[in-house]
Amino acid sequence: MVGRVCGPDFTEPTANFYELGGDSLLAGELMTGLRTEFGVELPMTLVFEAPDMGAFVDDAAGEVTQRGGS
Repeated sequence: MVGRVCGPDFTEPTANFYELGGDSLLAGELMTGLRTEFGVELPMTLVFEAPDMGAFVDDAAGEVTQRGGS
């Protein structure tokens, strides 16, 4: 999902969302894609507060599991 929405550079676990040019519009598109894919509303703060994309994916997966997404 991250690669489809943000591009392949964002799939590196150590990639920094901001350093790669990520902004609130891209974060919104990512959250919309995740909501569509997993049926769970995730807060945009997940991507903003994560130190890198690996941490974001771990946090998002935890939230999906906790909230009962698919």
